[in-house]
Amino acid sequence: MPRRSLPKIQGNRDLSRYFIPMELEFMSQIDPATAALAQPGDGADKVKRVEYASLAGLTGEEFSQRIFGRVAPTELEIGSGKGLFISGAAKANPERNFLGVEIAYRYALLSASKLAKQETPNGVMICADAARVLRELVPLNSLVAAHIYFPDPWWKKAHRKRRIVRPDVVKMIEDRLVVGGKLHFWTDVEEYFRSGVEIIKLSTNLAGPYSVLERPSTGTLDFHTHFERRTRLNQLPVYRSYFEKLS
Repeated sequence: MPRRSLPKIQGNRDLSRYFIPMELEFMSQIDPATAALAQPGDGADKVKRVEYASLAGLTGEEFSQRIFGRVAPTELEIGSGKGLFISGAAKANPERNFLGVEIAYRYALLSASKLAKQETPNGVMICADAARVLRELVPLNSLVAAHIYFPDPWWKKAHRKRRIVRPDVVKMIEDRLVVGGKLHFWTDVEEYFRSGVEIIKLSTNLAGPYSVLERPSTGTLDFHTHFERRTRLNQLPVYRSYFEKLS
């Protein structure tokens, strides 16, 4: 399903505790149009000025302290979209840290704005390419969970190499999970689910897949993401699984 237009982001909201933009030079290489949006007046002037180099090479505890100002079990969400999951999870689990990664600048900014509005400093958004964040920043054995919900399916076969559930990425996730850590993968695209599960099984030693039962939903807050809400309200199936690192 295509993404709908975004609500207006409150420009005077201080996002300095909740949003880390990647370097604009790197953004321009990924998407010049996205980089052009990173201008003062939309909240971009009230964000953390953090260089990638200052986050690289840290231990798990140092990384947690640097991002969140405290050491706590950390969960990573790849592709936070409009921020429904990360904002809800951060509010419901104050004892844990939640790091969201979203490459689309306006979506990352919106997610950070939601965290700021509800004042949950255990949630932080970083605008970046998730593969780069995993490869260069997230320390080994530092995550208790990784979440991939409704990733872009890149429908054309020629573009499927861009999918986030691919061998190099899931292997990096495995290496960054602690023993007992979980990788959650949900999608509304059956083909992507089946191929993604197979990629995880062949590329990692994670145990699974384990099935996830669908919870009855009575309102927006019972859904993990906006995509799940839209899919289920249209009475379409959602394919869910999780994997676990046993050793």
